[in-house]
Amino acid sequence: MAVDDLVPGLYVAELDRPWLETPFLFQGFVVEDEAALRTLREYCRHVYVDPERSRPEALRRVPPAASPPPARVTRLRGAPRVVEPGHADVVRAFGEAPQPSGNEFRALLRLARDVRGRSRRIVDRIFRDVRLGRSVDTAEVREIMRDLVAVVTENASASLWLTNLRKRDEYTSIHSMNVCVLALAFGRHLGLRRHDLEELGTGAILHDVGKVRTPDEILNKQERLTEAEMAIVRRHPEDGYRLLQPTGALPEAALQIVRLHHERIDGSGYPLGLAGEQIPQPVLIAGICDVYDAMTSDRPYRKGVPADRVLRMLYDRAEFDFGQALTEGFIRCLGIYPPGCLVQLDDNALAVVVTADPHARLRPVVMLVRDAEGALCRRRTLRNLAAMAAESDRPGRGCNVRRVLNPADHDVDIAAVLAADLATR
Repeated sequence: MAVDDLVPGLYVAELDRPWLETPFLFQGFVVEDEAALRTLREYCRHVYVDPERSRPEALRRVPPAASPPPARVTRLRGAPRVVEPGHADVVRAFGEAPQPSGNEFRALLRLARDVRGRSRRIVDRIFRDVRLGRSVDTAEVREIMRDLVAVVTENASASLWLTNLRKRDEYTSIHSMNVCVLALAFGRHLGLRRHDLEELGTGAILHDVGKVRTPDEILNKQERLTEAEMAIVRRHPEDGYRLLQPTGALPEAALQIVRLHHERIDGSGYPLGLAGEQIPQPVLIAGICDVYDAMTSDRPYRKGVPADRVLRMLYDRAEFDFGQALTEGFIRCLGIYPPGCLVQLDDNALAVVVTADPHARLRPVVMLVRDAEGALCRRRTLRNLAAMAAESDRPGRGCNVRRVLNPADHDVDIAAVLAADLATR
């Protein structure tokens, strides 16, 4: 369809040029307003529209001669139709006010924090037991997984926001929790059944258990690892599998995640060098979540990379690592502006992204941390950018994201912002 024939409400499935040549992070979004139309007209001449994912009232406004044909949409191998959280989820948590109270969201956030804290204590104990040669309490793992699935299913954004509570000296257990939450949120996004989510989460939360056999001096080394040290690190998937498989109590899908989460579809991964469809989809789901959290986390030898850059890096390597469809699905799950990333608004205020409405991906709900003059916000208010833009009597400034920032460059500690908000509400 020619971009001049587009109207708000149509779902653009593909562009006529590589997405990296445009401001859009990935292909696949609903055209929300005239601003998005102007951007599309600036960069594209034609786009592919998916009628099934477009809004009915928008399709009725399309001239008959310009009616969109079926879009060339690639489905995930073996995956059901994506079930994205709807607009109602965001409205329930924040309302439609430009400056919502967020009471519902904070209640979900506290619940997610409590379940996450309890789960992490159990993970710490599991790692300690394995290190001491004791068996894993699989009944306890199943119990915490049911709780985590319930919390993430209720509202994934609250759980995803908590993945920003990171401490460099507690990387292994926090990383395991984060990968589990990310995998559950992504699995929910893909429409996986509860039983499949529990198996996926079990494998994700135990994926690095084999590192109990990796010397701490290698795990915490601040310089680049030698080839010999890398060979030791690369043993952890097989070590984890051999520690857990004899129990006979864990599902095969979870064991595959532990053993294969470093496999890549081009065959370059380890330990078995599997390729393409040899790698089960739950393994790829856990694998992409593992890479995302590892790259965005601070480590002894480097600072974490901003989330938007990591998503672009994942996209660049999609055909080699996790596949185009799965990678684009992961980006859609987290959103153009993932929860916890720092953004500059068009009035120069700095804000942390809290969650995004899937129908307004370019305008998330944010928490202000610095005002337009650069002063620290003592009272951190929420701002619903989509609701602000919808108010016709408001000026446009302050309701658009100008760019994503590196928190370290602006003296903003995302974990401290989150912890302070939890402590004072």
